Amino acid sequence: MSIYTSLISVTEMPISVIHRPLPSYLDEEKVISLMETLKKNSEDVPPIDVNWVVGKNPDNNYYMAFGGCHRWEAHKRLGLPTIKARIVKSTPQDIKVYLGSSTPEFK
Repeated sequence: MSIYTSLISVTEMPISVIHRPLPSYLDEEKVISLMETLKKNSEDVPPIDVNWVVGKNPDNNYYMAFGGCHRWEAHKRLGLPTIKARIVKSTPQDIKVYLGSSTPEFK
């Protein structure tokens, strides 16, 4: 569980809008186990945390996930269009903690 568990509600979020800027290093057995769990009961799989940054133009929303790589991969392999997520309102400075000088310009 993350520090956000009790503070932020969980929502089903389209996988297609979430950007994962860091490469994942996967344990294949873990991905397969999660896929089996998702097939039986998706309620048993915890949500991922998604950082949400509003761009300089308030119509531009950026969603980034840095953890949950095994859950993400299991959802992708099963072709699931959504994933349970806690959307965490963030700032460009928050993202810079993860990406350093590779932080994009949030237009």
